[in-house]
This record gives sequence, structure tokens and C-alpha cells, in this order.
Amino acid sequence: MSKITKLLRTPSAFFRDAIAKRRRTAALGNPNGGDTLNNGSKRSRTTEQASGNDIPPWFQPNAGPEMLRTLRQGKPVFLYIPWIAEHGDMLISKISATDSYLLTPLDFVKDIEDNETRRKVARYAREQPHMYRRMIVRRLVPLRNHVSGIIFTFDWAPVMRIIASVCEELEIPRILVPHESVFIDRDKYYWDSTTQASTPSADVILGWGSLQRDIFIERGYPAERFIAVGAPKFDSYANYQPMVSREQFCHFFGLDPLKKIILFASQPLDSQTDEVTARKSQRSAINDLVTCIQARNIQLLVRLPPSKHDILGKKLRNQLNATLGVAIDDSSCYLVPPEEALYHSDMVTSINSTMLFEGLLQGRPSFSMKYVEFEQIWEKAGIPAVGNYAELLVQVDTILSGSWQHSEEGMQWAASMFSNGSFDGKAAARIVTYLTELAQGKRKITLRRPAIDRLLTPQNSDGGIDVIGIASSDFASQNSQKYLLPLLNARRRVSGRAGMATLTALSSVDIFLQWGITPSNAKARQEEAARALGRPIAYIEDGFIRSVDIGLSGEPGLAIILDDTTAYYDATRPSRLQRLLETGPSLSTSQINRARAAISKIVKNKVSKYNHAPDLSLSIGTPGRKKILLVDQRFGDQSVASGLADESSYERMLHDALREYQDCDIIIKQHPDAIRGGKSSYYSNERIAFAKYAENLYLVNFDINPYSLLHIVDEVFVVTSGMGFEALMAGKIVHCYGAPFYAGWGATLDRLTIPGRTRKRSLEELFHFAYIECSRYFHPERNEVVEVEELVDYIVEKRNAFHLSSTDSSEPSKVITARSDGVALTEPNPV
Repeated sequence: MSKITKLLRTPSAFFRDAIAKRRRTAALGNPNGGDTLNNGSKRSRTTEQASGNDIPPWFQPNAGPEMLRTLRQGKPVFLYIPWIAEHGDMLISKISATDSYLLTPLDFVKDIEDNETRRKVARYAREQPHMYRRMIVRRLVPLRNHVSGIIFTFDWAPVMRIIASVCEELEIPRILVPHESVFIDRDKYYWDSTTQASTPSADVILGWGSLQRDIFIERGYPAERFIAVGAPKFDSYANYQPMVSREQFCHFFGLDPLKKIILFASQPLDSQTDEVTARKSQRSAINDLVTCIQARNIQLLVRLPPSKHDILGKKLRNQLNATLGVAIDDSSCYLVPPEEALYHSDMVTSINSTMLFEGLLQGRPSFSMKYVEFEQIWEKAGIPAVGNYAELLVQVDTILSGSWQHSEEGMQWAASMFSNGSFDGKAAARIVTYLTELAQGKRKITLRRPAIDRLLTPQNSDGGIDVIGIASSDFASQNSQKYLLPLLNARRRVSGRAGMATLTALSSVDIFLQWGITPSNAKARQEEAARALGRPIAYIEDGFIRSVDIGLSGEPGLAIILDDTTAYYDATRPSRLQRLLETGPSLSTSQINRARAAISKIVKNKVSKYNHAPDLSLSIGTPGRKKILLVDQRFGDQSVASGLADESSYERMLHDALREYQDCDIIIKQHPDAIRGGKSSYYSNERIAFAKYAENLYLVNFDINPYSLLHIVDEVFVVTSGMGFEALMAGKIVHCYGAPFYAGWGATLDRLTIPGRTRKRSLEELFHFAYIECSRYFHPERNEVVEVEELVDYIVEKRNAFHLSSTDSSEPSKVITARSDGVALTEPNPV
């Protein structure tokens, strides 16, 4: 709209905007209206507009008069969020009449009744979720101690999901009373295509029936928090009494009371299919209906959707208005409620509106016009479907002849799926009873545990995670992180790599995950987004029994270890694992016995982090001579710096070994990634080139199962390597030159004093908290999370097959002799 047009049409808005612009310009210190700041530097208009930090004019930061009056009455108060008058608001009106509690709107939006305002709010919540969250926090903080809970009629879209998230932060009970159940593709029911949210976050659901319940439980919602009460929207059809006569009804719409009426209930279908397909299918259906009523001398009433979507378009609307025997009931001002429209109609049709079923409840013949492909759930309820004009004529003729019959079996199915067993008109009354018991203290809502708690305790009763955000690539998600979602008991993942630039897609993330603690730009951007949205960050690392092949091969990881503070190997601050070891409980006898048995199983079967390396017999050094092992690591490994060590730690470890163990064979085991993965290591060939001059120094620079080495050595030296813990499990003395997770608890000989580790822990306790309490394991063939013992069995089976496929079974077994110059010699195994 040009400035002149705006001035002529809305002069008050023109001058208001002009004044506001002048004030903004003055605030920038540039009265001439340019784009320079006070310091004379240029300011980008695009950046300023994209920041989205301006508070929108529709926001109401303080409680309005109605809410203040309600709060002063002293009764228990439940808030609700006004939205679509004929949907959620209508439902709320059915449960508001009681002496025990009060329902009042969360009035953070001015003029919410205005359809355009509602669209602006929804768009703002989606595009500026961080600012929308701040606004909701601003409104709810003063109210948190004055309300008994907030009632939602949906919480999958950002406009409601963010409110629900703030309620979780403020510990305000959330009660979901869904205004709609699933009537099309169940995979797209209660689902936001942008944010991927698809599972209610509420503390309790007062839902319809089995279908809704089953869908939510399949998605990880706890079954005990779903209470089937039936559908309040169906209550009014039990013994419905009309408000007006048929003659009056027809007079309103300009129809003939003596002719039959087909009611077509239109709907957006925007959450189930794309907008173009949705509009096209309904317009096609309406055109066929117009042709049909003209052929059969009957009438058509088109009821537009409460959401006020433009289903018809200008051309079709004009056509319908000009057609005799056709009327439109526009949602901008419905002439009658839906119950009244159904009562006076002779048959009901729609693509997929619930009014199909509501018509049945009033005894009206119904049929679906399946003009877009979807799974038509109404057929299970006994409602037939037509897919073209010829089928439409047959169905209409069947109804007009009086031979249309509804299936009683279908109605029974519907009573179970869409209600608590019957359509008795008392669903709203059951909700009122529940809220009354809450208000009177006879019932209590236990709040769902936060996402971070549910993540760390997979056996909890509060369900899994709906959406995770992670700063890793799509390639990683399809390869090395292939099994991450089941390992986390999560449904969906979205990328957090772009951070604030993709907040629209991140607004429904329950928890952000970070792989490791090595800094990166992607992680930094995700951390910024997490702070802006008020979401927690958890840390993931490969588990101690990761896979058969090495991680650099891209093989999917089968195990992870989780932490809510930092990586498990980070000794610079207390990790969850360290807190459990320092202040956690003592183990029971059964837990100790389980840990001991699992350790024995791992050692016996020689299962390690990577299991690609062959199990070989070794002949190194002088027979009968004491042997010590120095374990290498990948150069720059984050666990080294986080383990209070550096390059000098390896130099000191090697120096001490050469000085203190001159009469022993000293074996250096290079890291697998340096051998096969093309990475450098602390004991690379270049760094220990002098080894060839040491008579008692031997380099193992070939793949070999760690336990093959541990079998022949007496003591093991590490900086922070996980092989040090495998050495402990194998019964070896372990010297630590850094601060790995297992150091500082009395099980190792430590060269460092590690802050915060004062408690003595046994090997079994270290294993329990690291391998069982903090870790997860996945069985790819069973497609389920399993215990560590079960993964060991799987690894053993697959490792054997892996080795058989990579070796020539016709060759005899070998003995590997390692020389000090790093060259491996092979000899036939005499055994």
C-alpha cells in the first residue's frame, strides 16, 4: 500500500506510523532520517528488521481488568488461551460453568477475537520464538502463584508449544483437552511440519478415546497421564433440540424448506496436505455438488471453516452466490451453530470434517468426498466415501430413496475410538468433575519431569523426548549417528548448526544435544539458540563399546554415554559421571555382582571400544621379562586437554618409563585412528623415531585387539585413554598421567591430584556408573535399546563374521613379533 493510498484510506494509521518512525529515527541519533548511528557508522536496515526484537503492538504485558477481577475472587483459577472461537474457545465454554473454579483467558493478546490479529500472533511465534518466549515469561511470572493450571486445546504449534514450555519452566500444571481428534493420516495428526513437534507436552491429557490415546502413547507420551473422557464437541448432539424451525432456518439462507438440503462442511486441511491440493480438492467437490443438486432438484449449503481460511476463492464464491438453491454460511459471521445446521440438513458431506460424524450422531446420512488421497478413517465408522461425480450421484440417490443405513458395528467402533465407550453427552461434565477435584484438592497433578531428566533416566514413567536439536551434519545423522534417536528415546531431530538463523525450525526442540565438547562454530551457534529458547543442552560421546569397526570408518555407533554438564572425560568441571561417583549411592550386592559378571564377560570375550582389530598371539621382547605398556592417543584428542594433560604428559610418561623401567620391555601401542584413519598421534612415527635406538622399546603400529596386548603386560601407562579402564578390568596396574574418568578414585596410580574426587570407589562401582548408569546401547538387528551384556553378545557374533570376511581362512594362524624399529614380523603359530 502506497503512502498516499494509506493516507486516504486510514489517515489515523498513517500519522501514527509516521510519528513512530520519527521517534525511532531520533532514537538512533539521526534526525535527518538516514541510516547512520551516533558514531557515524552505517546501520543495515535489513539487519535491524531481521532482529525481531521489537515488541509487537498486539502484546499486552500486564493483566487486564477481567483477569484482575477473577483473581481477586479468591477461587481456584485455570487459565486458557483464547484462539479460534468455534474450536477451542467453544470447548472451553462447555467446561466453564461451575462453582468450584474459575476459567479466565490468558490475556496477553489485545483483540484476539480479530482473525488477522490471531494470524499475526501465530506468525510471530513461529518466526520470532525467542522473543515470543520472553513475552510469555513476562506475562506468566506474576501469575504463577495465583493459578491452578493452564488448559490447552492444542499444543503442537509454536504459538501454544512455547507457552507450554514456559509453563514447564515455571512449574505451572498443563492440562490438554484436545478440541480435535485424528480423522485423516494419523502420522500427520497433531504434528507441525516445520518444528516436527508431534507429542503433547502436557502434564495430563483429558482426551477423547482409544485412537487418540494409542497415537500419543506410540509417540512416547506416558499412558497413565491420558484420561479418556470423551469428546465435548459431541455432547450437544445427545437429544439435541433445535433453536429454530426448518422454515426459519431455510429463510435465513434463502433456501426452500420443501427441498432436500446437502450440507458440505469445508475445512483447511492445511495440516494434513499441502494448501494447493486442499483447496483444489474442495473446490472440485463443491463443483460436483452443484451439478448434482441441479440434476436432482435439491439444495446445497456450504459451511466455511471456523479458521476463516479462504477455501472458495473469489471465482467460486461468486459462482455459488449466483446459483439458485445454493447458500454459504460464512465463518466471519455464522448464521447458526453447527448443531443447528446439521439438524436441518438432510444429508452431510465433506472431504474429512468431523461434521460427517456429527451428522451421524443426529441421525443424518453422511458420506465423505474423497477427492484427495488419504486414509479415510470414517469408513471404519461406517461412513462411505465417494471419489468422483458418478459415485456421488449413486450415494445421493441412495439417501434420497431412503435406503441408506448406518452400520451399528461402525458406531460401536467410533464409541471406543472417539469417546470413552459411549456418546452420552457427558464428556464436558467429566472434565468439569476432574477440574473440580483439582480445585478442591481431591486430586493432584504430578508435573512431568523436564526433558533433561527424562533423557538421563530412560526407564522413567514420563515418556521420551519429542524433538532434539543437534549440531551435526545430515551425513552424520545417516551414518555414524544412525541409531541416535532410539538411543535417546527421541522421535525427531532437527539441525541446530545454523543456530539463530533457523529459530523457526528450533522452537519446539525439547533439548539440544552436543557431540563432544570440542569447540566449533556450529556448536556455538546452537548454544546461542538454546539460550534464547531457554532449552537445556546435554552432551553425548561414543560409548565404551561403540561398534565393530572404528568410528572413522563411518560405521554407526551402537553405544553412547550421556551427560547434562559436560563430557564424561572432562575433569575441568564435575561431569554427571563424576558427581555420581563422588556423591552417588553405594551399590547393592546385586549391582556389584552384575558389574563383576559383565566385566568378566567383556574381558573373556575381549570386547573393546572398537572391535575391528584381530585377536593375535604376541611375542614381544625377552620371554619372562616384565613388560609395561604405554598407550598412545590421537593427537589433539579433546579428552587429553580436558583430562588436565597435554603433549608434555606423553613426553613425561615415556621419560619415566625409560628411566624407571630400564630392566623391563617397554611396549608402545599406537592409536587405531593413527594406524588406519590417517590421523596423527602423540606417539607418531616421527615423534618416537628414536625408538630404534632403545634396545628394550617396542612399537606396536598395527591393529590388534587391546586385550591381546593386555594379556602379555604387567602394568599399563596412560594419559587419559579409555584403554586404561580396560586394563583395570583385565586386572592390571594402571598409571595415569592425566585425569581420565576412572582416575582419582583409588583404583589407579595417579600422577595428578584431581579436584572433587575424594571418595574411594571399587572397579565394579566405576563400571556400574560408567557402563550402565550413564550409557545406552542399541541392538540394530532387534532395533531396540538393550543392556550392555546384550550388546557384548552382538559384538562378539558380528566381530567373528567381520574377521572371517577379512581374512583368508586357508592361511595358518600367526604369531606377531614386534620389533623395536616398528616393523612387524609374522611367524607360523606353533600352537
